[in-house]
Amino acid sequence: MSALFREFDRLRELTGGISWCQKVWWESASLTLSDWALLDSWYRSRCLELPNSGESMVPCLDIVNHARDANSYYEQTNNGDIVLLLRPCEKAESGREITISYGSSKSAAEMLFSYGFVDEEIDTDSLVLDLRPLPDDPLGKAKVAAFSGRPIVRVSSKATAIEWSSPFLYFMCVNEEDGLDFRVLQQTDGSQSQLQVFWQDTNITNSTTDFEQHVIQHPLKEVFLLRAVCILQDRFQEQLERLYASEDMSTIIETSMVELDERLSTAASKLRYRETTLLEKAFNSLNVQASWYLRHAYLPTKLTK
Repeated sequence: MSALFREFDRLRELTGGISWCQKVWWESASLTLSDWALLDSWYRSRCLELPNSGESMVPCLDIVNHARDANSYYEQTNNGDIVLLLRPCEKAESGREITISYGSSKSAAEMLFSYGFVDEEIDTDSLVLDLRPLPDDPLGKAKVAAFSGRPIVRVSSKATAIEWSSPFLYFMCVNEEDGLDFRVLQQTDGSQSQLQVFWQDTNITNSTTDFEQHVIQHPLKEVFLLRAVCILQDRFQEQLERLYASEDMSTIIETSMVELDERLSTAASKLRYRETTLLEKAFNSLNVQASWYLRHAYLPTKLTK
């Protein structure tokens, strides 16, 4: 809702100078934040991610329901058409519902926010958190600008195993004194090229998302990995504190600026419990990793100071 509020505010700012928008939307207050949230939910619940076209609206296909063991799937043909196909060994029997998967990699939060439900049959919990450069990192903004992926961490749990992945984190945990450098190269025609990234004097501009490989090949890899784990611990702790503070779901619902029915309120409570449990397990797992790196890290005098 905070993100939607910012978008709605931005919409007002951009259209306030358009006379028709000012008269019909803003002077009469006929366009509200609830309208914007409804529009967003219509789009999110109907758009599909197509391999060649990106997010697209596909009438008819957008009303097919989700199922964990879907009997159908869709794909984009060479001429751009979208076709709905039965999976191998499946038969279209009379009275049987045609189903597709809305995506096995989506977190419970994304499923709830986009489609209004959490798939209870999925035995893997996951969540995605944004990562922000440290406030005192002088290269922070350059790292975000040069990184070719999203600055996020994805955490998942299946049975007792906790896994996390974050290409940006490895890029985030090294600094100029470690050998990271950013340059804007001058071209022969006097113009300047895009931001260039160097690691140990090697140009890695096109491989920032593979920075983990550069880190683990370095003699001080345990030091860098320890930094990464500590950054994650702080981020998980920050998110846990937010979740602990939102235990009273009624308060959240009252201040969310939209009405939620009982079904969605229950789903939101379940989501909060699942994410809290996952983050607590992940935080404890990081404690084990941090202890291991502390025992094995070689810390030169310069670094310990």
